[in-house]
Amino acid sequence: MKNWYLIKTKPRQEKKAKQNLQNQGFLAFCPMAKINNKLVVLFPGYLFVQLDKKTQNWSPINSTKGVSHFVKFGLNFAKTPTSVIEFIKANQQITVDKLKDLNKFKSGDKVQISDGAFKNWVGIFKCYSPDERIILLLKLLGNEQSLSFEKELVIAI
Repeated sequence: MKNWYLIKTKPRQEKKAKQNLQNQGFLAFCPMAKINNKLVVLFPGYLFVQLDKKTQNWSPINSTKGVSHFVKFGLNFAKTPTSVIEFIKANQQITVDKLKDLNKFKSGDKVQISDGAFKNWVGIFKCYSPDERIILLLKLLGNEQSLSFEKELVIAI
């Protein structure tokens, strides 16, 4: 039965490793997306290879140019469910678009709140929170306070 396995590549050699694996007849997948018209690897240093460990000779993979080693958990190769690979394939560009959205502001940028209780208030962008909200520094009662806002409510000035 064929499974997907995680491969650690040598630094910045994901594309080379993928090509060399494919030249040997392995099915390899390296998630990529276009950012500013340039094809970029989404998981630097990693790629996936599909094989049947029982019927395919996988030992050449470790000596493939660009490949460092199989990722393992203890003695077992790190398997990745096919559903996860399919999800990544279907969403790799969407993920990049979200990341672009999260790089809209840099720490220290002056921003304005466009709606809600703080409409038209000006603040300083601090950071993005893990739940995709924006943390701003606002001057309240003479002190700077960190407040969290939905990213759609914050605009650049």
